[in-house]
Amino acid sequence: MAPPKKIIALTPLELNQYQICLFRREGKNKWHIVKILIENAPKSKIEAIEKMKLFSEQLKIPWQKKPLKDVTRKRLHNAEKRKARKQAQLAARAKKPAILTFDGTSLGRPGISASAAVIEMSDLTYHTTTKFFPRAFADDAEYEGLIIGLEKAQELGISNLEIKGDSQMVIYQILGKYPIKPNSKFLDYRERVLNLLSCLDDYCLCWIPREQNQLADKAANKCLKEHQPTSNKSFAEEYVEYLIYGNCEDYL
Repeated sequence: MAPPKKIIALTPLELNQYQICLFRREGKNKWHIVKILIENAPKSKIEAIEKMKLFSEQLKIPWQKKPLKDVTRKRLHNAEKRKARKQAQLAARAKKPAILTFDGTSLGRPGISASAAVIEMSDLTYHTTTKFFPRAFADDAEYEGLIIGLEKAQELGISNLEIKGDSQMVIYQILGKYPIKPNSKFLDYRERVLNLLSCLDDYCLCWIPREQNQLADKAANKCLKEHQPTSNKSFAEEYVEYLIYGNCEDYL
């Protein structure tokens, strides 16, 4: 009769304390822990064996009364260390702030535009929000991307946020490093952003290269592509529109 590929067995922990584990055979006298069925089984060995029999009947896997060899206890120790390390990583990750990346794109100056923001939570889940504009400048789309991202963070109840974007103008205007002309529309954008930032307990803003902003960039381009109409204009009409709006400095 071929030896079983899986087995349920006891492994001693301390005096009269056992764990009931499910093992998988890897070779002769070599077993790998698949699952710990019970940690700190009852002190009575008889009661522990009864529980082991019950698991054996439920899972239809044979059991053995004799504890496995030292190599198994070593593997069990390694499994416990991996479990503790994973729990520590999850705890450290939970302390990290959520990360907001934003971007905006435009076809024309002005032209059809789209904004996007992606929020990466500490548990590695992602929340994406986008917004389409029939006519806007690229810098407007960048600011709107940050605004819809902050509104989404507020909706999710986020209080600690790390904000990243590839627009130096937006980041440094918010931080006060770049001056804004009087009566500029960017003063209103900055005020809206600061009002949303005031709702957070803690935050930081930093500029990142475009290559590191791929999630928000792809989301903005996808939104733009979904709303992009089929152009019926001739080349001459598009060129005239470029001459009229292409050199417009109102957004500077």
